[in-house]
Amino acid sequence: MARKNHSTNGGFNLINITQWAIPTAILFAYVLVTLYSFSSDMKADAKYTVRQKISDYNDTLIISFNTKMDVSRAVADAMADVVAEEIKAGKDVKQIMIDTIKPTIKTAIANDAKIFDTTGKGIASDGLDTSVIDKSDLESCLGEKTLVMSEPYLQGEDWYVDIYTPVIGDSAKAEYALVYSFITNVFSDIPTTSKFDGRTCYALIGSDGTVISIAGRKILNRGDNLFDSESVKISSATENRTKSNLSNRNAGYTDCTVAGEERVMVYDPAAYSGLAVGSFVTQSYVENEVHSTYGDMESILIRVVVAMIAFFVAILAINLANKAVNTRHNQSLQEKAETDLLTGLLNKISTEQKVSDYLTEAKSKDQSALLFLIDIDNFKKVNDTMGHAFGDELLAGLGLGLSTLFRATDIVGRIGGDEFLVLMRNISPDEETKKREAEKLLTFFRDFKVGEYVQYRCTASIGGAVFSQDGGDFEELYKAADSAMYESKRHGKNRVAYYGEELEGPVIELGKH
Repeated sequence: MARKNHSTNGGFNLINITQWAIPTAILFAYVLVTLYSFSSDMKADAKYTVRQKISDYNDTLIISFNTKMDVSRAVADAMADVVAEEIKAGKDVKQIMIDTIKPTIKTAIANDAKIFDTTGKGIASDGLDTSVIDKSDLESCLGEKTLVMSEPYLQGEDWYVDIYTPVIGDSAKAEYALVYSFITNVFSDIPTTSKFDGRTCYALIGSDGTVISIAGRKILNRGDNLFDSESVKISSATENRTKSNLSNRNAGYTDCTVAGEERVMVYDPAAYSGLAVGSFVTQSYVENEVHSTYGDMESILIRVVVAMIAFFVAILAINLANKAVNTRHNQSLQEKAETDLLTGLLNKISTEQKVSDYLTEAKSKDQSALLFLIDIDNFKKVNDTMGHAFGDELLAGLGLGLSTLFRATDIVGRIGGDEFLVLMRNISPDEETKKREAEKLLTFFRDFKVGEYVQYRCTASIGGAVFSQDGGDFEELYKAADSAMYESKRHGKNRVAYYGEELEGPVIELGKH
């Protein structure tokens, strides 16, 4: 009777626990989601504040640039009227250039001045003949009788922008175009150490992503294109948006990698020539600024969440313990199913599966790998002359030795009677590395011996292949390594050969050192 009461009490307690645990769990989930949403919003606001701070500084650079351009435009407009009057008075165009226009170059904050007729022929500030670089800008200026700002263009080692201003004649037609040219150097007043963390790079960027001018940290080169440069990698998720924003003169930001360092580019459009100012700020600066704004609240939120989680730990402990026992049991069964019983290495199926899974992951992460196929030379002769038991002892010894020879992250398995496979994950496939790994195998087989009374030394024919150079998936990579292995056998066995390389060069004989 007491036993029956005990069982009833246990059921009653379970019901009570369920009655309050389920609503509490729902409340916990609701509070957690609310806190997470609040935390995410705060963090997003903090990041926006940092980007806005950078954008505000961009605006100060843009104002400086626009102000200089406004001065140039004002001088160009005024001088166009003066030139028109002098032409009406019958003065020679070349003399107008020397006497009237040339003295105003400095006032216009320009580097040169020219005057062109409707055919594109003109006079430079030195009085020499010249011709227009971009006739479409000239035609737009003369045809529409309006000021035209050219796109930046490279001349020598400098990038220029031209201001085309129409000179209106007696017939109310634009008979000439007055052009002021200046080097696009908006950053002449920025300290070399730059603003923010002292590691920021500033760039004047064309509408197509070309870097026109730089200042601050010199991590870019003039003439680089943000979308076609080995040193600049813009996040694939935002690349098209960034192209569109620059082309359409919209502000924005994007994550990027410049010279191997993660950065945030914040860019804002200038008023002229489709140009934009971009600040390349280190991610560490952004994260530190975000933390200074968001860090205290984040700490409070973490403590609240930890307290709520701790409340459930005691209730879940038994279930988690049971789950852990079941997991260990399942893992044990899985390991037995994946293991080659003789060598203790992975068996053929699990080896191929793990290699295939890793290669899929490595392709998405742009990682490299080395695959070796190891075939024991004359193994059938060992079985025939020394017995299958000795052959098994040889394979077991090789399995043990190979499992300790490579890194814990590498994949080592037995895929045939006397054939082993090794995949070295995330390793550079340069010649030095390939030679080092081949020499490591050389040393292993040179020192390896098995047998208590009769010590036997074996050799191996080994083929190597590089992912993804020699194959983009398991099947292709295996075929490449297999081809290299048979090339090794064909040249006398007892050596390492890499796929696609001349045997006389990188092939290493295992019997030599």
